[in-house]
Amino acid sequence: MEQTKGERRRHSRWRIDGHDAPMIYRRLGPNKVGRIPNLSVGGLMAEFPERFPPGTALNLLIPLGEKSIRAKAEVRWSKETPDTGGDAYRHGLKFTRLELHDRLTLRLFIAEISRRCGP
Repeated sequence: MEQTKGERRRHSRWRIDGHDAPMIYRRLGPNKVGRIPNLSVGGLMAEFPERFPPGTALNLLIPLGEKSIRAKAEVRWSKETPDTGGDAYRHGLKFTRLELHDRLTLRLFIAEISRRCGP
């Protein structure tokens, strides 16, 4: 992972090198698979095969190494992913609910990544 720089954000975002991490999301109906290009303690960027408008609430299952966390998130923005021909859409998601143990797992995961990547 690599820290995303040059943006005005409350929390540092960490980009996943090589390939995007898979995640499970659900709005209404069955679970579906999306991808995570980057994440932070406050939210993440996600790619889904469908586009959700800002304000949409989603339930997420996010694998973090050997552990996973569950979160509720709200779509803040969405746009078509370049070079996909409309087959994928990027979304900015803000976490709206993380249980204490999930928040701790996320913070420990990001701390480990930051130690490996350096400042």
